[in-house]
Amino acid sequence: MFAAVLTLFLLLGSPDAVHLLHTVTVTFEEDGSITEQTKAVIIPLTGRGVQRFSTMSVAFRSGMEEVEIVQADVGHWRGGRGSATASISTGPHRILSRTNRLESSLREIIMLMPGLEVGDTVKVDIVRTIHSLPLSDVYSYSFSPSLRDSVARSVFQLQNDSHIQLFTSEPGNRWEFRNLSPVPSHTLAAYDPHTISISTGSPERLSAEASSALDVPRHSECVRLDEIVRLTDSDPGVLRVWVAENINYTGADTGIWPGWSPRSPEETLEDGSGVCRDRAVLLTWLLRKAGYDAYPALASTVGETAPVVDARSFDHMITVYRNPFDNSWMVLDPTPRGIPLNAGASFGLRGSTFLPIIPGGTGLQTIPLNGWNDTLRILVTGELDLNENLITGRLRAVSNGAPLELITTLFTQSGPSAKKEMFRRFFGALRCDSVSFDGEEVIVEGQWKVLQNGEHLLLPGLREISLHGSRIASMLLPCPPDSFIIDAPAIEILTVSLSVQNTETRLPVSVNIPGYSCEMNYESGRLVYTETADITNSNAAILETLLMRSGTSARIVRLQ
Repeated sequence: MFAAVLTLFLLLGSPDAVHLLHTVTVTFEEDGSITEQTKAVIIPLTGRGVQRFSTMSVAFRSGMEEVEIVQADVGHWRGGRGSATASISTGPHRILSRTNRLESSLREIIMLMPGLEVGDTVKVDIVRTIHSLPLSDVYSYSFSPSLRDSVARSVFQLQNDSHIQLFTSEPGNRWEFRNLSPVPSHTLAAYDPHTISISTGSPERLSAEASSALDVPRHSECVRLDEIVRLTDSDPGVLRVWVAENINYTGADTGIWPGWSPRSPEETLEDGSGVCRDRAVLLTWLLRKAGYDAYPALASTVGETAPVVDARSFDHMITVYRNPFDNSWMVLDPTPRGIPLNAGASFGLRGSTFLPIIPGGTGLQTIPLNGWNDTLRILVTGELDLNENLITGRLRAVSNGAPLELITTLFTQSGPSAKKEMFRRFFGALRCDSVSFDGEEVIVEGQWKVLQNGEHLLLPGLREISLHGSRIASMLLPCPPDSFIIDAPAIEILTVSLSVQNTETRLPVSVNIPGYSCEMNYESGRLVYTETADITNSNAAILETLLMRSGTSARIVRLQ
């Protein structure tokens, strides 16, 4: 029976697993604590599903909450194997060692399911008890019945044994869903992507209470702040760069809420180090010294959040200030190094939610996706050697927005001995003899391989000339989702101008469709090829553009 069900799932386009049961119960206890109990019964359907559920982890903050693993075991479907209990261990979260962070309150429980195979049954029952919340008493929980996997039965329920007033996005205290699929077109299951949210307060209340808790003063008597402001000529972008370049990203848990409470700017400057919250508060003070209306802000690096949030909904802290011309929020992230001076924040934050922490409070804000002038212009000039199938010459690349951040980061963060190799790979060169970058234009001297098959010659195009483009093209899926956000959007323009030996050629037909064009001409002994691709989040025909760019024949020259 199981084999027949598995075959049917695979034929229809199977997810990694099916959740026979997925329930979450949130209880507000009389003593003021909150418990979140999660139960799941899972059957992995693919090797990737086995990999995902062989090792599961639960993160928590010691001192604020505790986690109890009530049940974690696997039932083997093959006869004679019986069941086995998971191996459970607790320690510092793995992310700390990868990012050189020393915040010891961030802990992790790891559950190892022994001998898990496709078709086995995983059962988990996890209870999280929250004793205190950081920065504010506002609590929120967002529940989605749809997961990455199919869900046979999903239940979300509330129990309020306290006097706390609850706000819910939908009326009721129990919601049940059945037969859900992550694939909208799946014929055997419904597709229900909506989210149910509960909270004990609004984002505005969280903003106001967090502002009071952090108590960032309007002014400081720290003399060194004045020196830094004078050094940077009070420019917000230059101040952001100064903090990013001069404060090392290391730190430790501090304050009442480890992981959220920042140190004072004096401490951060004295140590020359700090995590994102320390840098954000330092930059806030510097901007205020420079005359700007600035505040720290909680931010989510994983995109938009639900309409209701608590401090745990955010994993980052940035700085914001009021634009003196239109009073809009200007975003500065003092954590990343290597991003362009005028960027303000990494393009990875686009589309993300942030909450300014200001007296009196304010609502959630979103960093826009569009309007960044993301462009990458590449000009390759050189000579084409048909005997060796090589282009020898110079590549000049001018970029804005996301591509500029990629190039800036690559150049500033690569060691001197690695720069040539890194840019050789980035621009798909066979050899890189030299590379230089002045903050706006990168120049690469080198060689590029030309593919030749008999009488046909394939010139390098955007897919080969740009690792940035190749990475985007690799995101194509057999069954693309309803929508997706490209990690480094750009309008890419490539021009290749080559001096060639005297030879007759038959040029390909030009292509010109919305989002993509390519054209080749032969003029005065030079072969000139131009290709343009709109790989931005505003391009409605993004999938067609990617397919055309990866499969076009408009850059194939026939030699006669």
